[in-house]
Amino acid sequence: MKYKDIELIREEGIALIYLNRPEVLNALSETMKDELIHALKETEEDDDIRVLILTGRGRSFCAGADLNRFIEAQEYDRGQKRKFKFGSLDFPRAFIQYPKPIIAAINGPAYGFGFTVTLTCDIRLASEKAKFSCAFVRIGVTPEFCSTFFLPRLIGYGKAAELIFTARPFDAREALEIGAVDQVFPHHRLIPEAKKMAKQIASMPPPAIQKSKEILRHGMQSTLDQVIQYERAAFIDCMNTDEHQLALNQLLARMKFKKVEGKQSKK
Repeated sequence: MKYKDIELIREEGIALIYLNRPEVLNALSETMKDELIHALKETEEDDDIRVLILTGRGRSFCAGADLNRFIEAQEYDRGQKRKFKFGSLDFPRAFIQYPKPIIAAINGPAYGFGFTVTLTCDIRLASEKAKFSCAFVRIGVTPEFCSTFFLPRLIGYGKAAELIFTARPFDAREALEIGAVDQVFPHHRLIPEAKKMAKQIASMPPPAIQKSKEILRHGMQSTLDQVIQYERAAFIDCMNTDEHQLALNQLLARMKFKKVEGKQSKK
């Protein structure tokens, strides 16, 4: 599929999805939404892709939903006398059910949807130029994209409530301090560092990485007893994979080599 509002690049087991409407700060359009769903499905089914990086073209990550979508919704209400279907559950589900690790490389302003979409990612890396805002109440709407699930778990209920109720902007430094992002880099190092981390993850056995993501997500919404059982099942599943056997044999071979070297060095 040829994309218009995003760009998909594949390199060495990594997929990079660029939000690609730099002239409007990568604001979310209906086309971008549909293309993101398609690209996530496409890379999920590609066994050569092991990690996904989500970032933006130009000076912004994503300025939120395109305001034209709200205008169109208002016009639809007046003309049709019924509610406009604004988005679908398929969109957030495409992110939260994606089985491979997603790294958000936040290269600039991330407002509204631009912030909440990063919360569905597994790891958030930010440029020092990144800025954030839960801007929803400013236009009289509520947070979306599962942000009311993820944000309090990341930064605590009180801080999440403050950011949502005030809609105030905050910078990359504060985002790091409160736990909304995991690392902050000088702007020119953001993508290289994201790729470096992605390559490290991609070098690991894929079943173990994907099962680890699965149990982490399961653990966020489970009782301790449920976690114990789910972890055990995932661990045994991974032990039965060829990738586990290969990785184990490689580790044993390295350990044996080091042991022999050590004995030789004592002589």
